[in-house]
Amino acid sequence: MFGIYLTGPFGQSPALYQARNEAKRGRGTEEVVSRQILADTEKVLALQQGANFDYIIDPSFSQYYLFQPFSEQVEGVSVGPQENWFNNNVFYWRPQIQGPLSLQMGFTEKYLQLNHFPHTISLAVLPSPYTLLLLSDVWGYADKKAAITNLAELLAAEAQHLVTKGIRRIQYDEPALVVKQSLGSLREEDLSLLRRAMDIGGRIPGASTCLHTYFGDAGPLLPYLSALPVDGLGIDGTETSLNDILKQTYENKEIALGLVDARNTSLENPEELAGQVRNVMEKTHPQKIWLTPNTGTEYRGFTPAVQKAAILGKVKRILKTEGPDYA
Repeated sequence: MFGIYLTGPFGQSPALYQARNEAKRGRGTEEVVSRQILADTEKVLALQQGANFDYIIDPSFSQYYLFQPFSEQVEGVSVGPQENWFNNNVFYWRPQIQGPLSLQMGFTEKYLQLNHFPHTISLAVLPSPYTLLLLSDVWGYADKKAAITNLAELLAAEAQHLVTKGIRRIQYDEPALVVKQSLGSLREEDLSLLRRAMDIGGRIPGASTCLHTYFGDAGPLLPYLSALPVDGLGIDGTETSLNDILKQTYENKEIALGLVDARNTSLENPEELAGQVRNVMEKTHPQKIWLTPNTGTEYRGFTPAVQKAAILGKVKRILKTEGPDYA
């Protein structure tokens, strides 16, 4: 089976950018911003539906960074200092975690348009417990294992809650692991912590799960990642060699190929992408194969994001004509 979906926040429109700037300067209101968010969300949802995307994602116009719902809504967590989001010209605010945290559910709903589009949105993104732990300041736990156990339990409970709201795929964002691997600083403890987290939250009844890696080379880690108890594995195809992807078999795993570069405005050739998908399908035998952007399309703005989404739709139309394997 072959399919397509987006993997993160969508590029912001000029109209939304202007509305937010006007509100900041006191010349506009938050009500105008909220109306523009809803209007733009509706456009992006319709774009995905029109291109026959298999999962539909909220474009996250109400959310500024991955950890925001967790930091602002979970008791025992506060918003810390601003830091660069890896090597991008965007920022996040470092969570300050005073644990142990009690299990709390529903902390992401404020940032998703589930009430406005209850039967449309089917994929939700949560931070991987490992990336969350690594990019937070943490107190109150006996050790890292205790901390990641608590975080994984909380995120797994939130994932299960999202299933009750109609979500059918949970994506755990995991950039930190592959960035550390690329920098040569990954240790056995890191792999053990991620394994502990996925043992707890890697299987969610009622939804498929995907551990989505990006910003780094996953190639050397693919044998390890493929053995984790998650339904799917997302691979940044702009950082990971296709040859490394082809060395591995994925018979009991879904593979999300991040071959569409969301951080670059150059446009991929749909025929070439279709050929790469065929190659991976025929040589690695995944349970399912998905074509996706390597990460969210927020980095280059609204128009490039629309163009990247259109490329996914074109590839699906190409492959759909080639028989049941791609239906």
